[in-house]
Amino acid sequence: MKMKLMRLAGLLYLACFAVVMTTGCSGADGINGTDGTDGTDGADGTNGTDFPGPVPAEYTAADGILGGAAYSKWWTTDAGGSGTQPTTTAEADFYRCKACHAWDGKGNAASYANRTGQSTLTASRPDVAWVNLRSTPANQTYQGLFDLVVHAGARDIDARDNTHPDYSLELTTDQVWNIVKFTREEWVAPSLLYDIEVTGPAMYVDRSATPDTVVAPTITYSNVGALGDEANGQTLYTSLCATCHGADGTAHDLGGRSLGQFVREKPNEAWFKAKFGEAGTGMTPGLVTATSDLQDLYAALANAANFPDLP
Repeated sequence: MKMKLMRLAGLLYLACFAVVMTTGCSGADGINGTDGTDGTDGADGTNGTDFPGPVPAEYTAADGILGGAAYSKWWTTDAGGSGTQPTTTAEADFYRCKACHAWDGKGNAASYANRTGQSTLTASRPDVAWVNLRSTPANQTYQGLFDLVVHAGARDIDARDNTHPDYSLELTTDQVWNIVKFTREEWVAPSLLYDIEVTGPAMYVDRSATPDTVVAPTITYSNVGALGDEANGQTLYTSLCATCHGADGTAHDLGGRSLGQFVREKPNEAWFKAKFGEAGTGMTPGLVTATSDLQDLYAALANAANFPDLP
């Protein structure tokens, strides 16, 4: 019996050995094949719109010249307003754009650097803003500028305050878009019409003096009309201005100044009224709109021999 079992075990061993010899051990994996070539690129997507984004239809339809008129006196019919000045407890300068931002849009950095306000002993008008409206449009979308003008939720229109008024109930939507277009497209760079120099310290009140005294920088204008053509300016003056202002600009007293004197002493303001009008005077918006024409008019009116001061 024992011999039979040993013989069976041997047979089983030989059978297992035969199987191993037949199948062999697993070989190593083969190397990966090379990648196939890249597929062709897909079609390019459509270009996005550059900042400040798509131009709203309301902006396209807006009138920047009327926007300039509104910047001065938004309630007048010339500016698209009702023709009735708001009944308020505050003077108009507390809700006129130009009173805080200046005719040149540079706030207290240039022509209004010495203009006093509530904090500098002139209670009837606000302080001039530090904001430079000439650079603001470059950092805002169209809608962003619209919202800045409206300033919904800001101070009441009739408050004597230095903060921005809430125009949401005062200006029409068209007027706001007109102002937006004005700020983006209709400014004239001061350097194209005149040179300005501001010297001295920033304005403050010296309370060590008796009485309190405003200390303000000095503003000097020069080279008025230097880039214009005087002969062309004289022709423009004769055709556009002489009927009202007279041949030499002395027919109207403009706050103690002739027209020529006004241009020479307040070149920061004269261009604005020539381009955007002066409500109530018959000087409607759009009288002179081309910068080159303004330069030529300035060149002519800078000549004090032809356009003298008032006596």
